[in-house]
Amino acid sequence: MKRAQLLLVALGLAILAIVLTQPVKATIQTQQAQLVVNVVVQVAGTPIGYVPHQAPGQAGGMAIASALRRAAPSIQRAFSAEGIHFEGDSTLVAQAQVQHSVLVQAEVTPNPKGTILISNVPNVTITAAPGQTVKVTPPCALTVTVNMTTAWSLEEGVTSDFSAGFPGKDLANDTYLQPTTPKPTSTPYIVYADDGSVWSGLGSGTGITTYCVDLTVTVPPSVTDGTYVTNAIYTLFN
Repeated sequence: MKRAQLLLVALGLAILAIVLTQPVKATIQTQQAQLVVNVVVQVAGTPIGYVPHQAPGQAGGMAIASALRRAAPSIQRAFSAEGIHFEGDSTLVAQAQVQHSVLVQAEVTPNPKGTILISNVPNVTITAAPGQTVKVTPPCALTVTVNMTTAWSLEEGVTSDFSAGFPGKDLANDTYLQPTTPKPTSTPYIVYADDGSVWSGLGSGTGITTYCVDLTVTVPPSVTDGTYVTNAIYTLFN
């Protein structure tokens, strides 16, 4: 091997040794806790801009009277339950042994990580009409608290759409540190089922932190009255 090649090999080995001896700055985070908050949207009301058809006026008034009467005793008895009886040739089976209860014991231990990520409410309900945008009042519809004093990061999103015609991105959030003031605009949630099976980053820190979450929902005009549900997920990494 030529002298120049030997020098290049020696230089490469020296650089590799320097790299291997440097401390690793990147950290691999693992999931520590996950919080689920149910978001329920009650859609009820006449769509905006819809004018119901009105029947033409009647010439003269029309009065309809009705009365409720108690059913006659003979009719009431017709709906009573029949007595249970056994035919003469029926076979009756009886249990000879006396039954005893069985003692069941269980030991329950608290989840050691059950309090590092908590919310003040398990669910939030929003009522809106089709075609309407509603912001939950009062502000801070829910809080999310990270109770950890080492470096952490928090991700968020919703699990799925409300329905085929009601996207999950129609639910937006304005998330800010408590006790600071809300931001002027809200950001649509990322939908885990639709957006590449990923969550969006919410924040990071090294101490106990509480977030306030304001919620705004926009109901498409085509959505019919009913109850629609999705889950807001917050995942803590450390």
